[in-house]
Order: sequence, then structure tokens, then C-alpha cells
Amino acid sequence: MTATSYAVPARPADAEVCVPDLADLAAAAPDERTRILGTYVRQELGRVLGIAPHLVDTTDRPMNSLGIGSIAGLELQYRLEAALRVELNLQMLLLANSAAELIDCLATQFGGPHTLRRHEAAVPA
Repeated sequence: MTATSYAVPARPADAEVCVPDLADLAAAAPDERTRILGTYVRQELGRVLGIAPHLVDTTDRPMNSLGIGSIAGLELQYRLEAALRVELNLQMLLLANSAAELIDCLATQFGGPHTLRRHEAAVPA
């Protein structure tokens, strides 16, 4: 019996995720902000789920049907909060009717009348 070596392709989860610039998000028009966040959230969902970002359905599937359960939800929550310096409710994230709903929620945190409290950068003592 001979050993066969197989090249292991890079997992989509290992793909680079481009975190948007927070100042650009705050200054962007609402439609542009939603587009930027949509791209970023797809990348993070792809990383968490181990699939290519373009395969993430953001419109018609609830988060749990995408494969986002409590563990994946916590990972996604942590990544989004750390990168965007926003607060996300895990229950809201898990019960979102779609990733588009999550994207809209994030977009409101960067401007508009429904701005929510943001995480403050940690200041060393």
C-alpha cells in the first residue's frame, strides 16, 4: 500500500477578513454603510461557519438555519463587538430573521436616530 499525499486547500474560515474603518463607517451614507457592513458580516459568518463568504445567504434564512447556534453565535458576537466596538445582544443575534437584519442593526449603531451605546476603547490605568 502506498501513501498518497493530498494538498489540503485553505479553508474559507482561514480567509482574510477585512474589518471596516470605524471612522469611514460613521461618515458613510446609510446605504454605503449597510453595504460595507454586509461585506464584513459575510466574511465573519464565512469564517465562523467555515464557508466562503459569497455562499452566506444574508436575506432569507434565520441565523439558526445558517448554522449559527450558541457557540458559533458567541464567537460571532465576540468578533463583531471587538472589531466594530459595538454591543450586540447574543439573543438578538441568534433570533435574527436573517443576517440582513443583523447588518441593519449594526448599521444603526454607526449613525442615525437609533444610535446605541458603543464600547469605549480600553484605556490602560
